[in-house]
Amino acid sequence: MSTFLELVQELHVEAGAAGSAPATVLNQRGEAKRLVNWTKRADRYVQNLWTNWKFLRAEYDETTTAQSVDMPLLANVSYWDEKTFKLYDPSTNEPYFLELVEYDAVKSEERDDSESTPYRLIIMPDGTLEAEPTPDDVYRVTGDAYLAPTPLVNDADVSVIPEQFHDIILARAMILYANYENAPEIKTQGQEMYTEALERLQNKQLPNKHQAQFRTGGSFEVIGSQ
Repeated sequence: MSTFLELVQELHVEAGAAGSAPATVLNQRGEAKRLVNWTKRADRYVQNLWTNWKFLRAEYDETTTAQSVDMPLLANVSYWDEKTFKLYDPSTNEPYFLELVEYDAVKSEERDDSESTPYRLIIMPDGTLEAEPTPDDVYRVTGDAYLAPTPLVNDADVSVIPEQFHDIILARAMILYANYENAPEIKTQGQEMYTEALERLQNKQLPNKHQAQFRTGGSFEVIGSQ
């Protein structure tokens, strides 16, 4: 496990930065502050590359409130996976597909304000969910969501990027350092590390098992053109 502070200290070593390695990420100045910021930015950059990283997935499992369209919130949601939502019959617990639609796609429609079993959830402009029609009972609703990046702040913070791939944070931070210092050798080293680390992270943390690199038994399609 690499903490925020450990990543900053490793960047100091790999980049050959001047002076002593920072003893904390807090209240730094000068070169030490830049090392801290480059590490923080590198982590955020990788988290932002894909909204559907598996490590950003969260489960939504909430219940409706009778006579209210408002659904319970899930903090820090980046986007909702519309293919995964289900509503459960209160008497049989049988699940049914629940449609998710963006507000912009239905804003010109007349909303169904009757009280009945909801058949869809509307993703409002602020990211919250509203049921339609108004629930007439308490219904369980489940689905998948993907969270927004979680920033590194304190010494002991650990990135949500899986531990075995923390080298990608270091590699990206080395590129940022090299850009600032005009250090082509360090940038080349960082880019080489970053390219391989990113490929391995995408193999493991994206739903692309049939196109994965660094594995046998995969498949790909070749399309010829005349």
